[in-house]
Amino acid sequence: MTGAGLWRCVSASVIGSSHQRVGTVCQDAHDCCVESDSTGSEILLATVADGAGTAKRAEVGALTACTAIRKMASSFLQGNLIRNISRTTVEQWIDNFQQQLSSIALGEGLELRDFACTLLMSIIGPDTAVFFQIGDGAIVIADSEEFSYCHVFWPEMGEYANMTFFATEADFNERLLFTTVERNVVELAMFSDGLQRLALDYSNHVPHGGFFKGIFPPLRRATHNTICQLNGDLYQFLGSDRVNTRTDDDKTLILASRIVER
Repeated sequence: MTGAGLWRCVSASVIGSSHQRVGTVCQDAHDCCVESDSTGSEILLATVADGAGTAKRAEVGALTACTAIRKMASSFLQGNLIRNISRTTVEQWIDNFQQQLSSIALGEGLELRDFACTLLMSIIGPDTAVFFQIGDGAIVIADSEEFSYCHVFWPEMGEYANMTFFATEADFNERLLFTTVERNVVELAMFSDGLQRLALDYSNHVPHGGFFKGIFPPLRRATHNTICQLNGDLYQFLGSDRVNTRTDDDKTLILASRIVER
């Protein structure tokens, strides 16, 4: 969680009720922080990963993806601007992540597919943002002009139900969604597929406006002293009966709101 500077951020990954019943761990992971680029501008970096339910060490793959990719993005921004991040740059980050994971797999006598996970990332500066994604889950944003919520990419699904694509696959570059946005993004929501049915309107192919209009106001009002409590409230919400009656999967949600200077 982050409460200093222009960004207010809360985040949580909560085990799904189906995983609790069978005694497995939460296979979701996330990372969210605020850093500075080479000009000193405040940059929000947020990642979400969802481990494949059939992968033996999915939770390790998801956690490694979030931490490794964020660290590479942070290192890149020490000498570059967000607009310098290209699709090729991101492909190199993911290739490096796969090499790190391959070393872990070798040490455990496993294969890369045993760590399969999706990957979503947002890198947001004052007037430019980069987003990329492999697999399901979604990124929803609002800008300072219209302040209406829109998705960056629609969740990538496979040929069959409950099938998606993973950042651990050899042909990940064929499934990589990437875009650079020249907008003043002021609010961000990122979530794993466990929340898709609550947060996305599949009939109209848009985010559920009511969901986001209801969940962001407490974050906008938060102060440095109350952000910790708000983060706890988010964790409780994701584990509540209200949510668990709609989804039994692991759930990750990152919310970030930027103070708009008038």
